Amino acid sequence: MGRVVVLTILTIGIIFLVYKKDKNLQKAIISTLIFGYILLVGYSGFILTRAIRVLFFIDIITLIASYFALMIYIFKRKLLWYILILPALCIALYFGLDFLDGSRYEK
Repeated sequence: MGRVVVLTILTIGIIFLVYKKDKNLQKAIISTLIFGYILLVGYSGFILTRAIRVLFFIDIITLIASYFALMIYIFKRKLLWYILILPALCIALYFGLDFLDGSRYEK
């Protein structure tokens, strides 16, 4: 859990430093919103997908890819939106599998 806190502080610091350098408020706000989305979807994915190990590892990989897509947006201003939606699709896949097969934890 300590790594997540350090990564959050580091990312907010990078966003702030790039904003101070470029003076582009729109890019800073979008970067902060994307990072908040990654944190929210990441936390939700870690809680939901633990029951299915393969889906849990896919969720971790998509979160790492989304974080690198955020860094590409911050430094090169190229938004890779299709990589950013992958963690949400992973959660949607979990809900689809749960709908089709059930949670198997019901009594």
